[in-house]
Amino acid sequence: MLGSRSSILDENYSKALLLLAVLFFAWITGLKNIVSEWAGTAESSQPPMAPNILLIVLDDLGYDDTSAINKGGLATPNMLDLAQQGVTFRRHYADATCTPSRVAILTGRYPERSGFRPVGPEIPQEFPTIAEELKGAGYATYLTGKWHAGEEGIHAWPNNKGFDQWFGFLNQWELSGEVTPASTATRRPTYNNPMLRENGGELKRYDGHLTDILTDHTIQVVKQLNTEDKPWFLYHAFLAPHQPIQPAARYAARFSDTPRGKYTALVTQLDEAIGRILEAVDRTNTVVALVSDNGGTNSERDNNFPFFGRKADMYEGAFRTPLILSWPGSMPEGKYIDDVVMNVDIYPTLLAAARVRAPANIDGQNLWPIIIGNGALAERSRSWEVFGANVSALSFSLISRSGDWRLASSHGLMPSLYQLAEEPSGATNRADEFPEQVAQLTSAFWQEHWRKSLIDVVARGGSNENETLYTGFDAMRTPHRFGFSIGLELGPLPPTLGQTSAQPFYVLAGQKGVWELRFKPNYGLEWQIGDSILKDASFEPSRCNAVILTGYFEPKLQLAKREPQSKIKLFSAGLLRDANSDSRLQFLIRKPSPNATFVNYDGKAKFSNMMLSSFAENYSPRLVPEHMDTYTSLYREQKLSLADVKMMDSELCK
Repeated sequence: MLGSRSSILDENYSKALLLLAVLFFAWITGLKNIVSEWAGTAESSQPPMAPNILLIVLDDLGYDDTSAINKGGLATPNMLDLAQQGVTFRRHYADATCTPSRVAILTGRYPERSGFRPVGPEIPQEFPTIAEELKGAGYATYLTGKWHAGEEGIHAWPNNKGFDQWFGFLNQWELSGEVTPASTATRRPTYNNPMLRENGGELKRYDGHLTDILTDHTIQVVKQLNTEDKPWFLYHAFLAPHQPIQPAARYAARFSDTPRGKYTALVTQLDEAIGRILEAVDRTNTVVALVSDNGGTNSERDNNFPFFGRKADMYEGAFRTPLILSWPGSMPEGKYIDDVVMNVDIYPTLLAAARVRAPANIDGQNLWPIIIGNGALAERSRSWEVFGANVSALSFSLISRSGDWRLASSHGLMPSLYQLAEEPSGATNRADEFPEQVAQLTSAFWQEHWRKSLIDVVARGGSNENETLYTGFDAMRTPHRFGFSIGLELGPLPPTLGQTSAQPFYVLAGQKGVWELRFKPNYGLEWQIGDSILKDASFEPSRCNAVILTGYFEPKLQLAKREPQSKIKLFSAGLLRDANSDSRLQFLIRKPSPNATFVNYDGKAKFSNMMLSSFAENYSPRLVPEHMDTYTSLYREQKLSLADVKMMDSELCK
């Protein structure tokens, strides 16, 4: 009897083990499917309910401005709570200033691809924003706060970039309301009684402190969105703690009346505003991403400790900022990650959480594999760049694929080198000790710069058999705002061309209503753009000619202290043939044109969103006298960081 009972127990035990094995296998399979889906490698015919997504972007909050990431940083209990309920990335790289960082977050692409160095015309429609992708997947989309991602034309505003509704300001200079031509020189950001827009309408004054106004508005929006039968994406972009340092009176009274005390008060107000917003959302059904757009200014305190550099620099402290992701119940809690991650990664990561496949060819990587702990990110380098119109040179920085080295060139000067593997703060220049590393990383930067500047237009045949039409990326393909280059392969032309005097010229290329390049027999080339005409007598119709049309149209925009510096140049065979520098050039083309760029007589074209230059040009920087000799000498010695015309010329008539 006992033996029979033992057999029954053994049989039941075996069944129980089998059942546990089946359940464990099912659990593992389910987890694998979820992670696969998050990683963007699997599709589900019936995905679970998509989560809400709250993206909070802070303005100029440095690495040491929050106790969430630096234990000795300013006390920010709400940000700390968010970190303890989620994943904190201790090596996150943003951009050095506001605008390019926002473009990177919104598009998942390096901002230079959209022409932002650091400002640019607009996010191209070919680069769908995260709001557009989520809206297409059934999300309600809303923006509260600062846009600053291309604002010259209404086609570049949030309501035309995927947001159903928005409330806030296009840039911080709007807040004062001083937007008349007579007052542009006195515009200042302000937190007190700001001017704001609703859904792209006219500016209207609101009473109170900006942080309070935006926070109250977002809380009301969350309540409204929660009544709708669809998930939502809410992008809340604070101005705080961006200058001017103006905390609300009730916070200022809690701290000393010093620059440091006022800054601490503004960050405290910001942290409590974040806490209020988080209380208004269902955390278990909401993915929260909190990030700062760039490093702090170091004006009131050492915002970016322990890292060297500040906002707008090319050093570690300018780029390294807090990033926290939280989704209680669906994401690890209290986890810290030291992998190199970037602001472009936020885009595919949030899309993956929503079970939305990211577009192809973005620069960002989905962070879910390292969040869950079942994978790794691919190594990649990252470069940043700023074009200085005053010196016609680039400031740039590059971090190596391993993350061990940073190369940095400020204002076009010779690059410095920082060995981050041994000195993470990036404070000691090691360029003299490692010249080969400097040369290797400098070469890598220029290759990456050129790749990011190229515009992926679409080519097709025209109405004539020897005509090619180029379309797409209108704002960068059209010489419109900021930098542009059009490289042309022209010739050999038909031998019969120019044999009759009845036709004084032949149109080789152009964009209707914008520019035209003409060949005049026995005279040469003539490029007309607006009222300006540049000439080149060297054109040889019997062979292939490498012709480059390039320039930089600097809009008045935020230039309060001087007139814009604009220029157009005509190169052929790598040599400058003609140029025009005139502040009025900024008014030549007022908006991008959808008209195709055409090239006749079997010619070809390439496009870049960067003005190209040659060390053989006359050099006339806009600098104070004490710096003129230094820059002129460096230019003559070809030691400035110059976007050389050779990059385009080498790819033409090969």
